[in-house]
Amino acid sequence: MLLRLRARRRLFLRRQKSTALPQRRPLPQGPSFADFLRRPSIPPPLEAMPRDTHALPRDVLTDSYRRFHGYLRMSLTERCNLRCRYCMPAEGVSDLTPSHELLTTKEVERVINVFARAGASKVRLTGGEPTLRRDLVDICSSIKRDNPGVKSLGLTTNGMKLLSRSDGVRLVDALAASGVDSVNISLDSLDADVFSRMTRRPSSTHKRVLDAIDACASLGLNVKVNCVVLRGENEHELAAFAERWDSSVKVRFIEWMPFSGNAYDAKRLVPYAEMMKMLPPLVPLPSSDRHDTTKWWTAGSSQVGFITSMSEHFCGSCNRVRVTADGSLKTCLFGSDSVSLRDALRSGVSDRELGDLIQGALLKKHFKHGGHGNAEGVARNASENRPMVKIGG
Repeated sequence: MLLRLRARRRLFLRRQKSTALPQRRPLPQGPSFADFLRRPSIPPPLEAMPRDTHALPRDVLTDSYRRFHGYLRMSLTERCNLRCRYCMPAEGVSDLTPSHELLTTKEVERVINVFARAGASKVRLTGGEPTLRRDLVDICSSIKRDNPGVKSLGLTTNGMKLLSRSDGVRLVDALAASGVDSVNISLDSLDADVFSRMTRRPSSTHKRVLDAIDACASLGLNVKVNCVVLRGENEHELAAFAERWDSSVKVRFIEWMPFSGNAYDAKRLVPYAEMMKMLPPLVPLPSSDRHDTTKWWTAGSSQVGFITSMSEHFCGSCNRVRVTADGSLKTCLFGSDSVSLRDALRSGVSDRELGDLIQGALLKKHFKHGGHGNAEGVARNASENRPMVKIGG
């Protein structure tokens, strides 16, 4: 009896095994959602993008503190032909965004158009070094042609390529003809050797920048020279800068600011109050622009200004917003938050939807210093932010 039961059990188990579902092989690890987002996306052709021409409400550019952001700073590239010590490591920034992930010419133009139709009247093109972008003149022409509300079009550059020629025409002349009316040129020393040390470039390039400044002034452009002051490098030159140009070229001294990869050291920061003591007596020059980030003074026939982001912030009157070369909207220079306008564009959103995205980001904007509290908080959290070259000047 026991033997018959065992035999039946073996037969039952054999039948169960023959009719059981086959074991499923484990599938190979597939791509995650993050991998999908990292895949190169192909922007739709311009004609496939929903386009509008009507004005957008000013609320699109207004934050929760009722600050209206009518000043767009648009970065065109992350590349730069200098390696300034206060900006990036000697070897440059290794993880620059691949070119297919940067905004195309048409995408740049469309973003600017949306901002302009929401009331932005001032646009500044930055980098990296914006003159490295081949379509720079075309972009400038389209801004002035398609956006009558844009009253001021500026460029922030190191000046290295402004005198280069294409078809016999200097770049600076082509930019002026395309509508650029304001040029900010970075120059951190009047001494060629100090310039070479700070930029990590040959001293022979120094004269090229000085000549570019003079060329811009001769064309009647609004010219500002931006000088980042570092203790132990160039602070002894402030008086010479103040005397170098008349009022046709304004000089601005900028406090060093902390960003990822720029080896910020608070001990080398020269604050506004200390810079003032290094200059001859100055006469205050009130600005007609309540959003002006510069504290202006006159020294004889010269005008000098100070950008005091670290020692005396001016966040309360902020009217600026930045779009990086890869299309990320940054509502604060020091903030780590960003929203990808590029991804929205390439998904086929309408201009109204793009405006809603911009508005949503601005409504989350902190009152000051990117939500880090104060200048010390900005320095502590600098590693969370992008390198300056990937934000835009």
